Amino acid sequence: MNLLFKEDLLQFVWQYKLLGSAPLKTVSGKELQVISPGALNADSGPDFFNAKIRLNNITLAGNIEIHLRSSDWLKHGHQHDTSYNTIILHVVYWHDLQVQQNNDFNVDVLELKNHIPQHTILHYRELMQNKTRIPCASQLKQVNDTVFSTWLERLAVERLELKVKRIEGYYKLTGRNYVQTFYLCLFRNFGFKVNAEPFELLGKHLPVQLLLKHADNLLQLESLLLGTAGLLDEQFEDAYILKLQNEFEFLRHKYGLVPLSKNLFKFSRLRPANFPDLRLAQFAALIHEQTRLFTFPHRFTNYEELIKAFHAEVHPYWKNHYKPGGDAQLKQSSLGIQSIENILINTFAPFFLFYSKQVAQPEYLNHALDLLSRCKFEDNARTRLFSAKQAVLVSAANSQALLQLLDGYCSKKRCLRCGIGYHILKNV
Repeated sequence: MNLLFKEDLLQFVWQYKLLGSAPLKTVSGKELQVISPGALNADSGPDFFNAKIRLNNITLAGNIEIHLRSSDWLKHGHQHDTSYNTIILHVVYWHDLQVQQNNDFNVDVLELKNHIPQHTILHYRELMQNKTRIPCASQLKQVNDTVFSTWLERLAVERLELKVKRIEGYYKLTGRNYVQTFYLCLFRNFGFKVNAEPFELLGKHLPVQLLLKHADNLLQLESLLLGTAGLLDEQFEDAYILKLQNEFEFLRHKYGLVPLSKNLFKFSRLRPANFPDLRLAQFAALIHEQTRLFTFPHRFTNYEELIKAFHAEVHPYWKNHYKPGGDAQLKQSSLGIQSIENILINTFAPFFLFYSKQVAQPEYLNHALDLLSRCKFEDNARTRLFSAKQAVLVSAANSQALLQLLDGYCSKKRCLRCGIGYHILKNV
């Protein structure tokens, strides 16, 4: 028998008890009732732990193993693994071999080939063979809005959890330094997508404690940031930039700073408002005006307060220059609302979840989700793929969840682990 589906479909059917209405009987003829399918095991060992079944009125509790064919038991080498001696049921689609190990330990076999509706299998194949970026795109509009929104709520937290992993890496790297950890998160975000990596590298070269020593002097902050980035390493005529160069020469020798190569920073295809020089000037202004934001970031949980904090005023020079020596009349030299919300989404929300775990204060997860719900929906090429559900897509919590759905499920064809895929397959 050529089975055109994978074992994960059988796991899905077993997990959600989608076995039709016909009475279940094992290969040996025993009546079977599934009381609890157990917990799916994503690691090595039996597929489901702590299941509970009833065989001919005898209740059994234990583990379940699932295969496409009974012979897969030998193919997978379970005969050499004693952890499979204690299973209470062997579930297969097609029973093609009586396994000696099952005989020795009185393990019954349940064959599913007559218990899974053919249209469920066909629909599964359609999803798996679909070439579009969203396998269920054609069915998405029919998915109940409440089902869709409930799944997105879970995915929003799931995406935050992924971002927390980077923060935990910073925390370990900095020797559990809370302030430097937040600083690295924020500094990387200030580079936005194009210059995130060089901004993170600059943050590691220029610790926040050094910048905080000069927080009351905007000129020194700019000289430290631009100078260490290598962006002052040219001949300039502007009086203000010459001041920055002179100041940096003094601070460079005082602290033993080694500038990065300016070639690390990208300018190509960027609007002047996104040039790294201006971003560093904005970062300097933020430290200058909002020192507490760097020392006590967990106290800035209010959306309006954060928006106000990030409207820090840059030095007047940057209102007429987008880079040292580059003349331009900028319409806006401070961060715009879209950039600020990007920072709230990608720095503050995940940092609050990280902080929640570190200090065991679950309310900070609520702060994170509240920030995401206050920020605007991120309208881009990827989130537009889900335009069929645009009526319920209203905030960044939704757009972040969609990105997690696309990256973590749709692109990997994890339809059977997706709340939307479950809803579609269950209701076919």
